[in-house]
Amino acid sequence: MSLVSHSNQEISIMLNHHLVNFKAAFLRDACRDPSSVDPNNKQKLFTTAEAAAGLTIEAPPKVIEDPVTKELKLCVEWHNNGKIKKSEYPASLLEKYSTIKSRRVDKFFDQERKLWDRDEIESNFAKLEVDYEDFLNNEEALSKTLHNLNKYGLAFVNNIPEPTLKAMNEENAYQWPVASLASRFGYIKKTFYGTLFDVKNEKTDAKNIANTSVYLPLHMDLLYYESPPGLQLLHFLKNSTIGGENVFCDSFLAANYVKQKDPEAYKALTEIPITYHYDNNNEHYYYKRPLIVEDQDVSTVTKDFPPIEAVNYSPPFQGPLEVGISIREDSTEKEISEFHKFDHFLRGLSLFEEFINDSKNHFEIKMKEGSCVIFENRRALHSRKSFSDANGGDRWLMGTYVDSDSFRSKLRISKRT
Repeated sequence: MSLVSHSNQEISIMLNHHLVNFKAAFLRDACRDPSSVDPNNKQKLFTTAEAAAGLTIEAPPKVIEDPVTKELKLCVEWHNNGKIKKSEYPASLLEKYSTIKSRRVDKFFDQERKLWDRDEIESNFAKLEVDYEDFLNNEEALSKTLHNLNKYGLAFVNNIPEPTLKAMNEENAYQWPVASLASRFGYIKKTFYGTLFDVKNEKTDAKNIANTSVYLPLHMDLLYYESPPGLQLLHFLKNSTIGGENVFCDSFLAANYVKQKDPEAYKALTEIPITYHYDNNNEHYYYKRPLIVEDQDVSTVTKDFPPIEAVNYSPPFQGPLEVGISIREDSTEKEISEFHKFDHFLRGLSLFEEFINDSKNHFEIKMKEGSCVIFENRRALHSRKSFSDANGGDRWLMGTYVDSDSFRSKLRISKRT
């Protein structure tokens, strides 16, 4: 590392054979010494606006070797808000913030994610399984599961002991195995279903299609929430009916298919929001979001994974569309533009459904009793085939949710060790 030039607005350095220009305000704001960031609570002690106010460089910056770590560091003496402030920046810190790719490396692990179809999951299924006791008590098993969820959005836990309790309620919710599994990721996301929820075949007056025996199409859960859950866990306590196989599909692969087949239709799927709602049982939830949510930074990290942050698809809980459906003589330019994009949106939606309804893109499994599937709710579409209890069989699942924030936090920490 070497200094190239500096001004009150920018500092330029040579870093690993690349010329990197940093904004001076960024460097001042990124200072991590004890007067800038509390060493105990790790919280910043000033605002960005304060750091940038009247910022000048008091003396020419220097690059020196740290006598302890032997790492090169950039030393800058600032004049900021009438005070002199000395800051030091290790080469490793500057390298971390020199590109979009390097800024994401220890946060998102995009390069480890992989698109999948039926053959990919079937050939790697054994790698996606862990034992219940191992998962609860072994950090390596937890790390493996975190890796699988980041890579595929799917993981499976086996050999779950039969619960001693006979009925679940809010008072005993944390005594059930699925709560123990979810708590390994962080806090359980309580919803209007409760801390946990039962999935049983309710023969009359079911308030949710999941609690019936009819075919449940591919979907995602709680898209009518402002912040839908990141992970869903389903523990199969009883699963001896005829049929009822579970089906999973990679929505990111489907979105990528649309992008390759019809870029204009794909773009419309990122712009025209779909209405999701739950208006039943004295509850009314509502939210609009596009089918595909992009994160353009992903493409700077890996060319093998599409720039998709999340997919939102849940026909059973879809309300009437509200964007692009009509215009009047007094409509805004935005409304007129959305109206003209609507046909592209429908074309994209048709391509998306064509892909997800193709069985070669389905991973189908009859879950064993005493097993649990964990899946990324904003990526892995899930479905259940119709079933019958004509054989005297029974079906009882217990589920819960975890926010993406908790899951991603655990993943980041696991990558450090």
